[in-house]
Amino acid sequence: MGIHKKLFTVTLLLVISFFSYSFTSLNSEENYSFQNISDLDPETANWLERVDSAGGSVPDSIIEAVDDYIKEIKGLKYQTVSIRNKIIRENWFCGDFNSAFVPFFRNADESSAIIGAYKDINNNYIPQDYYQTGELSGLKGNGSDRYIGTGLTPSAVNEFQKNDVHFMIYSMSDSSDAGRMGARGQFGNGLYFYPKYLNGNSYFNINGTVESSATLPSPDGYIMFQRTSSSSLNSYYNNFLINTVQNNSIDKPDAPLLIGAFNNNGTVSGYMKMRLGGYSIGASLSASQQVIHYNAVKRLMGRLGRTDQVSVTADFKSKLFTFTGKNLIANFKTYEGGFLQFELQDQDGNPIPDFTIDDCPQITGDEFTKEISWQQGSNVAELINTPVYLRIRMQNADLYSIQFKKQMGITDSSVAGFKAGTYKQFFADTLLFSNNIPALRKMHSPVKEPQPVLSPEMPWEGNLLITTYSNVAYSKSVFTGEMVYKMWLRASATIGKLPVYYESVDGINWTRPVLESYKFEGSMENNIITDNPTYPGGLYTVVEDSAMSVNDSTRRYKSVYNTHTTRANSKLNVSFSADGLVWIPYSGNPVRHIGEDLSSSGWNPVLGKYLGYFRDSLGIRNIGRYVSDDWINWTYTGTILKPDVYDPKTTGYYNFEVLFKDSVYWGFLGHFQMNQFGDESPPNPSRTDNTVFIELLFSRDGINFVRCGNRQPFINYGEEGSWDDQMVYTVGVPVVRDDEFYIYYNGFNFKHMSPAPPPIGGGPNKSSIGLAKIGIDRFVSLTAF
Repeated sequence: MGIHKKLFTVTLLLVISFFSYSFTSLNSEENYSFQNISDLDPETANWLERVDSAGGSVPDSIIEAVDDYIKEIKGLKYQTVSIRNKIIRENWFCGDFNSAFVPFFRNADESSAIIGAYKDINNNYIPQDYYQTGELSGLKGNGSDRYIGTGLTPSAVNEFQKNDVHFMIYSMSDSSDAGRMGARGQFGNGLYFYPKYLNGNSYFNINGTVESSATLPSPDGYIMFQRTSSSSLNSYYNNFLINTVQNNSIDKPDAPLLIGAFNNNGTVSGYMKMRLGGYSIGASLSASQQVIHYNAVKRLMGRLGRTDQVSVTADFKSKLFTFTGKNLIANFKTYEGGFLQFELQDQDGNPIPDFTIDDCPQITGDEFTKEISWQQGSNVAELINTPVYLRIRMQNADLYSIQFKKQMGITDSSVAGFKAGTYKQFFADTLLFSNNIPALRKMHSPVKEPQPVLSPEMPWEGNLLITTYSNVAYSKSVFTGEMVYKMWLRASATIGKLPVYYESVDGINWTRPVLESYKFEGSMENNIITDNPTYPGGLYTVVEDSAMSVNDSTRRYKSVYNTHTTRANSKLNVSFSADGLVWIPYSGNPVRHIGEDLSSSGWNPVLGKYLGYFRDSLGIRNIGRYVSDDWINWTYTGTILKPDVYDPKTTGYYNFEVLFKDSVYWGFLGHFQMNQFGDESPPNPSRTDNTVFIELLFSRDGINFVRCGNRQPFINYGEEGSWDDQMVYTVGVPVVRDDEFYIYYNGFNFKHMSPAPPPIGGGPNKSSIGLAKIGIDRFVSLTAF
């Protein structure tokens, strides 16, 4: 059963925080217990006190989810920037039915002040239509008389600024519902929106008398409208800014805002049928603040089970394009009851005979290279260089890529449409499919192996194995003659930092070949490559270049490395090797000024050059792009990545590994997050301060990159107490093994600061090499559930 215990005031609760206090879960299979009430944020405790006053109960799992959400909003968990002062009133309908009407926040300053009603006023919602978690949780409208009263009248609230306001809901329905919510006052001023009309247009009015519109592909999920100035308004759908319009504000309405219905100067109308997961009202959010809010809401909704909506069929089409291949190939996965179908349309939008949806049997399964067939077969060669649209109908499915394979002609650049040729097409950007479709663009994270595949065990390795950003090679071993994976790392022991080498037959079990290159404590029996002084710190980046070293086998392996005595004296050096073990530095080193954290995708066949992504300088954590004809003379083409308005101000970028495959570029970015003050070594670091995670990026030219997954971690640091719970960095680019990418990463149990707090689980500061796996080309999908 749920909690129903009298909670004392927040002050008293914190004073007696050393006493054991436990909440009992509604779910007997869960075992959450808050042994110390001080583990909760004070605003969580205040919310629970008000829940208790309302006669409500909340299971432990939801208490934990709410507490994490509140801490994330305040920059205390998952990220470091507080946006708490941007929220005036917010409720995500958590706990049992009585609890659902108790808002999380009722003011913008964490005080005891109440803006609006003490709790939301329930008008005709019933317990029978309410569940705490899952797709049927939240509050379900009936289209006739149900709504929530917030008690918040904008004109009466000084904190509610006329030209600085957001109004947001989380919808759990996919319908053509034309209801509306908000209010219009006696002078015609309105603050309201209609989430979706039959034609997909959502109309909104923010502190004005003029309605604007934005086209929503579906009313599912996160929907926000906000006024950012006296003349500018923004519309957000999920994590996309879908419209910016200009109209003038007039004034704030003098009528209370309603959720689920429209208060038209005292007359309630426009009742909605939608199931709502919650709402937020407050000040407008900057681009980076909106990212924070969206991510926090989505994380909470996920923990409440409000992300998997009732399955609907998504039906949409691409932008106009041409192709030159014989067959359409798809990489996809369907789930229970799921399917895909494809149709080709002419440039006027008419279905092409024999290639219609009705001619395409429903496709199911889990395949990487499925040849799509219609009733007449799979040959589409008659349509090469013909401008077409690709219509897709899908349900309960992920579509990762498409490709028109088996080239049947040369691309005709004179005809209309994007030239897809025979290249594989991915969906991380909007070149082929816009954001305005009823399918989500979803980033998929790889699955980590629970334990490291390579840890420091030998005396010369100390406690630290550190990535050099070298690509993991696959070629014959000079020791055994068999094909092996090869990894170059840096070890850090009492004698200093040393370059070390490892091999593996299967990519999981790694060995330390005896190189006999360096005498450690009187023995040559080790895998240390060299103690050559040209490698200070051993931070060198290796690529295997067998394709371009046919005429000079002594340069099959290439490396770049940095030397510096000061930031201003940071230099780029290069070296070469026939076997990746014995290295010869270039006699003309150093070759140019450079930063640290060097990475290269090696030879790029499209550019006809070597391509490198190097940090611009030691003092600035930005990523520059460099090209070279010979690996020696590098030309800087410009900074291609630096923190922008969507990033917290105290963000820095470390290494940037880039995988060039199928003529596109997948980037793996080391995202360094300091606290909100930018302290390199904060005195009392929070969970997220001075941590590093890996982001996924996408580009078609290697210069302009799209940040995937709304900048959420692609590979995140682990849970507290795990071996990689503070920092993760890439070890080269992903490696293909069967139908999977193996992604190696370097995990640390201590923060990026000096001195770092001791590891949470005790023991020494330590770093090891981990492995994460994901299906080939399954980084981003078009998803319909």
